[in-house]
Amino acid sequence: MKYFCDLYSEYDYIFLADNKNCPFWDKNWDDIKDITFKALDRLFDQWAKIVIIACNTAAAHSIRKRQALYPHKKVLSITIPGVEELIENSDQSWSVWILATKATILSDIYNDLYNRFGWQWDPDFHFVAGSSLVNLVESGEEDISKIIDNINSYLWQFPDDLETLILGCTHFSVYKKYFDSLFAWKIVDPSYYSAQKFLPYLQNHLDIKNSLSQNSSVKFYTTWNTENFDNIWSKIWWQKINSILLKSYDN
Repeated sequence: MKYFCDLYSEYDYIFLADNKNCPFWDKNWDDIKDITFKALDRLFDQWAKIVIIACNTAAAHSIRKRQALYPHKKVLSITIPGVEELIENSDQSWSVWILATKATILSDIYNDLYNRFGWQWDPDFHFVAGSSLVNLVESGEEDISKIIDNINSYLWQFPDDLETLILGCTHFSVYKKYFDSLFAWKIVDPSYYSAQKFLPYLQNHLDIKNSLSQNSSVKFYTTWNTENFDNIWSKIWWQKINSILLKSYDN
């Protein structure tokens, strides 16, 4: 969300971090969908005009049903802009690798989206599951050597002819500067491109754009341990955060 706030600071944001149910990658598909839809319901109950699912795993397992369940609501996926960027600007890379959680990989969402948006060449397309890196971010790890070692534990699996790496989990954006220092080829961060493509989206949906409140406010909600959340995310956000505990999606 920081990319959005940096580019569009005039709008009001609600950030819902479901830390109680994190990680999602070790849950079955039905549980992931159930948790995601309950979170969407709660955000719309808070008068959200548009919701961006900023979790690739949640988006992957809900994308096929969410438009049917919310036909009159605006729900966007953070995964799609990354796919669009790859198709539009990757110079037809033949070796594309995606570092993501196991649950995202098993959903096959990337192949589905590439086919839907008109993939016009046949790249060498591979996945690596990077779930332990999610745990580092969630724990607030700051030891650079541990972060680098963890990233390197995945990079050795990539071939020498790798041309493009997709960071298929929003947690990985937190450590993108370390990926940049270790990886010489194109890195696609869907979080970044989601923010970049949000303005054109609003320009094409003026009814949504004109309905958004503009008080430059950000509210943080977490479902588990506000003190721990505030400590970790204040460092990521580079300013003090005071989150609100959301005990249940039902109250």
